[in-house]
Amino acid sequence: MRERYFIVFVMLMLLVTSFCGCRQAKPSSLGSITIDGVKSYYAYSNIESGSKEGLPVVIIIGRPVGRRESAERFVDQFDESVLLVWCGLLNDLSGDTLVDDNTVWQGKRQDFLTQFKGYKDHFRFDERRVYLTGFSSAGVYAWMLAYDRPNLYSGVVAMSAVSYPEQIQQNLESSESVVTVVVRGQNDAAFPKRLAQERETGRVIESRNPHSKFVLKQGEDHGSIEEYWLQYLNYMLQFSKPDVSPSDS
Repeated sequence: MRERYFIVFVMLMLLVTSFCGCRQAKPSSLGSITIDGVKSYYAYSNIESGSKEGLPVVIIIGRPVGRRESAERFVDQFDESVLLVWCGLLNDLSGDTLVDDNTVWQGKRQDFLTQFKGYKDHFRFDERRVYLTGFSSAGVYAWMLAYDRPNLYSGVVAMSAVSYPEQIQQNLESSESVVTVVVRGQNDAAFPKRLAQERETGRVIESRNPHSKFVLKQGEDHGSIEEYWLQYLNYMLQFSKPDVSPSDS
């Protein structure tokens, strides 16, 4: 009798283990691509059939690597079919790296062009509809990258991002061609002394481009701004650049 109970127990344990293993082995909705040693993840939103080429692309700048939920939270939440790319550009930076460190910036701006070319060759997305985005310090990087090569990008959505880096302030004219949306919380304690400057930068980008927005959310702090991310990405998708010529890329 004891042997029978033991056999039943073992079989049950094998079933449980098998079930757990199947759940762990469930394929992620994200694919991955490695370009020049940098691994990025990607996903398609609202794709049921047909070609995946020629789609608009949202490139999410961010760190750390492996936070797939940060990209997966957008999957199938867009108003149209979109390619999402979670870029690994900042994965090697420590948390205390200054966002406006010029030595780091000079390297990363070139690294991103390598990543961007790789994405373009691999996915063959719509080059008239390329959008950069990021949250907090990654949002600052998305903003800096967009203004660094404004001919390549249609828009940037910078969430809880500051505007003081010279890489932004010295290139504000780029906002004429890059639709810029910056969303901050009124209670953001990260940079409370710079709110006046943020408002002034917002005034400048809105005056240079009628579609740009500086949004200051009442009662929101640094982290709670994330809940508005998808809303402003969907807003951004309505804007595109004129046809891109080979010399632009």
